[in-house]
Amino acid sequence: MTSSKNTPSSKNNDDMPGYTIGTFAMINKISARMLRHYDKIGLFKPQMVLPNGYRYYSSEQVPTISLIKKYQRCGFTLAEISTLLGASATTIKSLARKKQRQLVQQNIEQDQANELLSNLLGIGHTPLPSDNVIAVTQQPARQLLCGSNVCEDNVDAGFDDLYRALENAQVHPDSLPLLLCDPEAAVESYRVAVCAQQGTVLTTLISHSLPVGTYISTSHYGSYDGIGVAYDRLLQYAQHHQQKLVMPFIERYFLDRTYTTNTNDYITEISVKMTP
Repeated sequence: MTSSKNTPSSKNNDDMPGYTIGTFAMINKISARMLRHYDKIGLFKPQMVLPNGYRYYSSEQVPTISLIKKYQRCGFTLAEISTLLGASATTIKSLARKKQRQLVQQNIEQDQANELLSNLLGIGHTPLPSDNVIAVTQQPARQLLCGSNVCEDNVDAGFDDLYRALENAQVHPDSLPLLLCDPEAAVESYRVAVCAQQGTVLTTLISHSLPVGTYISTSHYGSYDGIGVAYDRLLQYAQHHQQKLVMPFIERYFLDRTYTTNTNDYITEISVKMTP
Protein backbone atom coordinates (compact mmCIF):
# COMPACT_ATOMS: atom_id res chain seq x y z
CA MET A 1 0.00 0.00 0.00
CA THR A 2 1.08 3.57 -0.51
CA SER A 3 1.77 5.99 2.32
CA SER A 4 -0.62 8.74 3.35
CA LYS A 5 1.49 11.43 1.73
CA ASN A 6 0.74 9.86 -1.66
CA THR A 7 -2.97 9.13 -1.08
CA PRO A 8 -5.44 11.55 -2.74
CA SER A 9 -8.27 10.43 -0.42
CA SER A 10 -6.74 12.34 2.46
CA LYS A 11 -5.62 15.37 0.48
CA ASN A 12 -7.36 18.12 -1.42
CA ASN A 13 -4.62 19.09 -3.83
CA ASP A 14 -5.83 19.86 -7.33
CA ASP A 15 -2.30 19.14 -8.61
CA MET A 16 -2.52 15.44 -7.66
CA PRO A 17 -2.62 13.34 -10.87
CA GLY A 18 -5.34 10.96 -9.61
CA TYR A 19 -5.76 7.97 -7.33
CA THR A 20 -2.71 6.08 -6.16
CA ILE A 21 -2.73 2.36 -6.90
CA GLY A 22 -3.46 1.65 -3.22
CA THR A 23 -6.50 3.91 -3.08
CA PHE A 24 -7.80 2.77 -6.48
CA ALA A 25 -7.42 -0.87 -5.41
CA MET A 26 -9.22 -0.31 -2.11
CA ILE A 27 -12.27 1.55 -3.47
CA ASN A 28 -12.74 -1.01 -6.23
CA LYS A 29 -12.18 -4.08 -4.01
CA ILE A 30 -9.28 -5.43 -6.04
CA SER A 31 -5.67 -6.06 -5.04
CA ALA A 32 -2.86 -3.75 -6.08
CA ARG A 33 -1.00 -6.87 -7.21
CA MET A 34 -3.79 -7.62 -9.70
CA LEU A 35 -3.76 -4.06 -11.01
CA ARG A 36 -0.03 -4.36 -11.62
CA HIS A 37 -0.65 -7.63 -13.46
CA TYR A 38 -3.34 -6.02 -15.63
CA ASP A 39 -0.87 -3.24 -16.44
CA LYS A 40 1.86 -5.74 -17.30
CA ILE A 41 -0.31 -7.69 -19.77
CA GLY A 42 -1.79 -4.52 -21.29
CA LEU A 43 -5.38 -5.19 -20.20
CA PHE A 44 -5.84 -2.15 -17.95
CA LYS A 45 -3.16 0.50 -17.64
CA PRO A 46 -2.96 3.41 -15.19
CA GLN A 47 -3.74 6.85 -16.52
CA MET A 48 -0.25 8.02 -15.59
CA VAL A 49 3.05 6.53 -14.43
CA LEU A 50 5.49 9.00 -12.90
CA PRO A 51 9.27 8.74 -13.40
CA ASN A 52 9.55 7.24 -9.90
CA GLY A 53 7.27 4.37 -10.98
CA TYR A 54 4.17 5.50 -9.04
CA ARG A 55 0.96 4.56 -10.84
CA TYR A 56 -2.07 6.88 -10.83
CA TYR A 57 -5.63 6.13 -11.93
CA SER A 58 -8.54 8.45 -12.73
CA SER A 59 -12.26 8.58 -11.93
CA GLU A 60 -13.01 7.81 -15.57
CA GLN A 61 -11.33 4.40 -15.18
CA VAL A 62 -13.64 3.19 -12.39
CA PRO A 63 -16.40 1.88 -14.74
CA THR A 64 -13.82 -0.05 -16.78
CA ILE A 65 -12.37 -1.93 -13.80
CA SER A 66 -15.94 -2.70 -12.68
CA LEU A 67 -16.67 -4.15 -16.12
CA ILE A 68 -13.52 -6.28 -16.06
CA LYS A 69 -14.56 -7.78 -12.72
CA LYS A 70 -18.05 -8.57 -14.02
CA TYR A 71 -16.64 -10.28 -17.11
CA GLN A 72 -14.35 -12.37 -14.89
CA ARG A 73 -17.30 -13.54 -12.83
CA CYS A 74 -18.95 -14.62 -16.09
CA GLY A 75 -16.03 -16.97 -16.66
CA PHE A 76 -14.26 -15.04 -19.41
CA THR A 77 -10.48 -15.32 -19.56
CA LEU A 78 -8.33 -12.18 -19.45
CA ALA A 79 -7.61 -12.60 -23.17
CA GLU A 80 -11.37 -12.77 -23.88
CA ILE A 81 -11.97 -9.73 -21.67
CA SER A 82 -9.38 -7.79 -23.67
CA THR A 83 -11.49 -8.51 -26.77
CA LEU A 84 -14.75 -7.67 -25.02
CA LEU A 85 -13.57 -4.25 -23.85
CA GLY A 86 -13.19 -3.03 -27.41
CA ALA A 87 -16.01 -5.06 -28.96
CA SER A 88 -19.30 -4.00 -30.49
CA ALA A 89 -22.63 -4.88 -28.86
CA THR A 90 -23.16 -7.62 -31.46
CA THR A 91 -19.79 -9.22 -30.71
CA ILE A 92 -20.42 -9.04 -26.96
CA LYS A 93 -23.76 -10.86 -27.34
CA SER A 94 -22.15 -13.48 -29.58
CA LEU A 95 -19.37 -14.13 -27.08
CA ALA A 96 -21.89 -14.20 -24.21
CA ARG A 97 -23.97 -16.87 -25.99
CA LYS A 98 -20.83 -18.91 -26.66
CA LYS A 99 -19.82 -18.69 -23.01
CA GLN A 100 -23.28 -19.79 -21.87
CA ARG A 101 -23.03 -22.87 -24.09
CA GLN A 102 -19.61 -23.67 -22.61
CA LEU A 103 -20.98 -23.46 -19.07
CA VAL A 104 -23.84 -25.79 -19.90
CA GLN A 105 -21.55 -28.29 -21.62
CA GLN A 106 -19.16 -28.34 -18.69
CA ASN A 107 -22.06 -28.67 -16.23
CA ILE A 108 -20.57 -25.91 -14.04
CA GLU A 109 -22.81 -24.68 -11.26
CA GLN A 110 -22.34 -20.96 -11.71
CA ASP A 111 -25.77 -19.45 -11.16
CA GLN A 112 -24.28 -16.03 -10.53
CA ALA A 113 -22.25 -16.14 -13.71
CA ASN A 114 -25.30 -17.11 -15.76
CA GLU A 115 -27.24 -14.22 -14.27
CA LEU A 116 -24.51 -11.78 -15.25
CA LEU A 117 -24.36 -13.25 -18.73
CA SER A 118 -28.11 -12.78 -19.07
CA ASN A 119 -27.65 -9.14 -18.10
CA LEU A 120 -25.11 -8.77 -20.92
CA LEU A 121 -27.78 -10.08 -23.30
CA GLY A 122 -30.29 -7.60 -21.94
CA ILE A 123 -32.71 -10.17 -20.51
CA GLY A 124 -31.70 -10.36 -16.87
CA HIS A 125 -32.56 -8.65 -13.63
CA THR A 126 -31.33 -5.06 -13.63
CA PRO A 127 -29.59 -3.83 -10.47
CA LEU A 128 -31.08 -0.87 -8.66
CA PRO A 129 -29.29 2.28 -9.84
CA SER A 130 -27.51 4.46 -7.33
CA ASP A 131 -29.36 7.68 -6.63
CA ASN A 132 -26.07 9.61 -6.49
CA VAL A 133 -27.13 11.29 -3.25
CA ILE A 134 -24.49 12.53 -0.80
CA ALA A 135 -25.76 12.93 2.76
CA VAL A 136 -23.97 15.12 5.33
CA THR A 137 -24.79 14.16 8.93
CA GLN A 138 -23.55 14.67 12.48
CA GLN A 139 -22.64 11.32 14.04
CA PRO A 140 -22.01 10.59 17.74
CA ALA A 141 -18.95 8.71 18.97
CA ARG A 142 -19.36 4.96 18.50
CA GLN A 143 -17.55 2.07 20.15
CA LEU A 144 -16.72 -0.88 17.94
CA LEU A 145 -15.63 -4.45 18.45
CA CYS A 146 -13.34 -5.46 15.61
CA GLY A 147 -11.58 -8.49 14.24
CA SER A 148 -8.01 -8.43 13.00
CA ASN A 149 -7.05 -6.65 9.78
CA VAL A 150 -7.74 -8.75 6.69
CA CYS A 151 -7.09 -8.54 2.97
CA GLU A 152 -9.88 -8.26 0.39
CA ASP A 153 -9.96 -12.05 -0.16
CA ASN A 154 -10.64 -12.79 3.52
CA VAL A 155 -13.40 -10.32 4.41
CA ASP A 156 -16.17 -12.95 4.52
CA ALA A 157 -14.05 -15.24 6.69
CA GLY A 158 -13.29 -12.28 8.94
CA PHE A 159 -17.00 -11.64 9.51
CA ASP A 160 -17.56 -15.34 10.26
CA ASP A 161 -14.81 -15.24 12.91
CA LEU A 162 -16.16 -11.98 14.37
CA TYR A 163 -19.71 -13.26 14.83
CA ARG A 164 -18.44 -16.57 16.20
CA ALA A 165 -16.47 -14.70 18.86
CA LEU A 166 -19.53 -12.57 19.74
CA GLU A 167 -21.74 -15.65 19.98
CA ASN A 168 -19.25 -17.46 22.24
CA ALA A 169 -19.15 -14.43 24.53
CA GLN A 170 -22.96 -14.04 24.40
CA VAL A 171 -22.58 -10.47 23.20
CA HIS A 172 -25.28 -9.08 20.93
CA PRO A 173 -24.09 -6.37 18.49
CA ASP A 174 -25.94 -3.05 18.41
CA SER A 175 -25.65 -2.51 14.66
CA LEU A 176 -25.47 -3.94 11.20
CA PRO A 177 -22.07 -5.38 10.17
CA LEU A 178 -19.43 -2.78 9.33
CA LEU A 179 -16.24 -2.90 7.30
CA LEU A 180 -13.54 -0.33 7.98
CA CYS A 181 -11.54 0.40 4.82
CA ASP A 182 -8.28 2.30 5.05
CA PRO A 183 -6.29 2.95 1.85
CA GLU A 184 -3.50 4.38 3.98
CA ALA A 185 -2.96 1.10 5.87
CA ALA A 186 0.54 -0.26 5.52
CA VAL A 187 -0.47 -3.84 4.63
CA GLU A 188 -4.07 -5.05 4.91
CA SER A 189 -6.74 -2.40 4.37
CA TYR A 190 -9.86 -3.96 5.87
CA ARG A 191 -11.20 -4.60 9.38
CA VAL A 192 -14.59 -6.18 10.15
CA ALA A 193 -16.53 -4.61 13.02
CA VAL A 194 -19.84 -4.14 14.83
CA CYS A 195 -21.02 -1.43 17.20
CA ALA A 196 -21.16 -2.42 20.86
CA GLN A 197 -22.43 -0.92 24.09
CA GLN A 198 -20.04 1.47 25.79
CA GLY A 199 -17.62 -0.40 28.02
CA THR A 200 -17.98 -3.78 26.32
CA VAL A 201 -14.58 -5.47 26.23
CA LEU A 202 -13.68 -8.88 24.79
CA THR A 203 -10.14 -10.22 25.01
CA THR A 204 -10.58 -12.00 21.67
CA LEU A 205 -11.58 -8.81 19.83
CA ILE A 206 -10.12 -5.34 19.32
CA SER A 207 -11.86 -2.24 20.71
CA HIS A 208 -12.00 0.76 18.40
CA SER A 209 -13.84 4.09 18.53
CA LEU A 210 -15.30 6.12 15.70
CA PRO A 211 -15.09 9.80 16.68
CA VAL A 212 -17.99 12.23 16.89
CA GLY A 213 -18.17 14.61 13.96
CA THR A 214 -19.45 15.39 10.48
CA TYR A 215 -19.70 12.43 8.12
CA ILE A 216 -20.56 12.22 4.45
CA SER A 217 -22.26 9.12 3.12
CA THR A 218 -23.75 7.62 -0.02
CA SER A 219 -25.48 4.36 -0.97
CA HIS A 220 -24.46 1.65 -3.41
CA TYR A 221 -27.03 -0.77 -4.83
CA GLY A 222 -26.05 -4.12 -6.30
CA SER A 223 -22.93 -6.26 -6.33
CA TYR A 224 -19.60 -4.98 -5.09
CA ASP A 225 -18.15 -5.05 -8.61
CA GLY A 226 -19.23 -1.45 -9.19
CA ILE A 227 -18.81 -0.10 -5.66
CA GLY A 228 -15.83 2.00 -6.76
CA VAL A 229 -18.30 4.45 -8.34
CA ALA A 230 -19.79 5.20 -4.90
CA TYR A 231 -16.34 5.68 -3.36
CA ASP A 232 -15.35 7.97 -6.19
CA ARG A 233 -18.54 9.98 -5.61
CA LEU A 234 -17.53 10.65 -1.99
CA LEU A 235 -13.94 11.50 -2.86
CA GLN A 236 -14.98 13.90 -5.62
CA TYR A 237 -17.50 15.56 -3.28
CA ALA A 238 -14.82 16.11 -0.64
CA GLN A 239 -12.39 17.53 -3.19
CA HIS A 240 -15.04 19.82 -4.69
CA HIS A 241 -15.92 21.19 -1.23
CA GLN A 242 -12.23 21.37 -0.21
CA GLN A 243 -12.76 18.99 2.69
CA LYS A 244 -10.17 16.57 4.07
CA LEU A 245 -11.27 13.07 4.99
CA VAL A 246 -10.40 11.18 8.16
CA MET A 247 -9.81 7.49 7.53
CA PRO A 248 -11.26 4.90 7.61
CA PHE A 249 -14.13 4.62 5.16
CA ILE A 250 -17.03 2.74 6.78
CA GLU A 251 -19.12 0.28 4.81
CA ARG A 252 -22.45 -0.65 6.44
CA TYR A 253 -24.38 -3.59 5.00
CA PHE A 254 -28.16 -3.21 4.93
CA LEU A 255 -28.58 -6.24 2.66
CA ASP A 256 -25.78 -8.69 1.90
CA ARG A 257 -24.99 -12.40 1.53
CA THR A 258 -26.53 -13.10 4.95
CA TYR A 259 -30.01 -12.37 3.59
CA THR A 260 -29.86 -12.94 -0.17
CA THR A 261 -27.97 -14.97 -2.74
CA ASN A 262 -28.68 -12.39 -5.44
CA THR A 263 -25.85 -9.86 -5.44
CA ASN A 264 -28.02 -7.43 -7.43
CA ASP A 265 -30.12 -6.97 -4.28
CA TYR A 266 -27.19 -5.85 -2.09
CA ILE A 267 -27.53 -2.47 -0.38
CA THR A 268 -24.39 -0.88 1.07
CA GLU A 269 -23.88 2.49 2.74
CA ILE A 270 -20.41 4.06 2.58
CA SER A 271 -19.48 6.89 4.94
CA VAL A 272 -16.36 8.75 6.04
CA LYS A 273 -15.60 11.54 8.52
CA MET A 274 -14.68 15.01 7.33
CA THR A 275 -12.43 17.39 9.21
CA PRO A 276 -14.16 20.44 10.71
